[in-house]
Amino acid sequence: MIKIYIARHGETTWNVEGRIQGRSDPELSPRGYEQSQALLRQLEDRPLVAIYSSTLRRAVLTAQPIAQHLGLRVQIRPELDEIAFGVLEGVRLSEIEGDLKAEWERFKQSRLTYHLPGAENYTDVARRVRPFMEKVLLDHEGEETLIVGHRVTNRMLIGMLLGCPLEKSLKIEQPNDCVYLIERHLETKVAHYMDGAGGEGLIFEGHEVIL
Repeated sequence: MIKIYIARHGETTWNVEGRIQGRSDPELSPRGYEQSQALLRQLEDRPLVAIYSSTLRRAVLTAQPIAQHLGLRVQIRPELDEIAFGVLEGVRLSEIEGDLKAEWERFKQSRLTYHLPGAENYTDVARRVRPFMEKVLLDHEGEETLIVGHRVTNRMLIGMLLGCPLEKSLKIEQPNDCVYLIERHLETKVAHYMDGAGGEGLIFEGHEVIL
């Protein structure tokens, strides 16, 4: 049996502004810092043995409060970095136009295969995170761990743990203040936590994939 908590980083200043982040590294917003404290409160009594984060500041800062409380170090893993969005990073979704608009539309139609200039596609991300997840499952049998990642990378991780095809994983949604718990034993169970309240067997699924 293994329990894996998967958290998304707290809200950033670019989340507030509606900008595409990717590998860019904006600061947490005041609300984002509050969400990092909420993560601490949600998991402070759990017997976590390891906490993993991407290299990006927004994920590390979200992971630090719970890590410090439990006396654990945040283990930085570049495999968990957000999808690279290339030429679209820093652009507001509401202001994509011209050639960028055409590129964006092509990407939305073929997220698994199309590369924006300087970017990854979803298949690239899945290939990148799979060895990490396989190692976590191998190293932490019988234990509880926390992963703090990003919208797209977390979709891939959750989808892998639930055995979802990539096409279905695209629709998994995770607000900044949502933590998923994936428990694997004889069967796989999933739960979510928001604002300290839990719900069994629910994965948020968006009707339209935004990013």
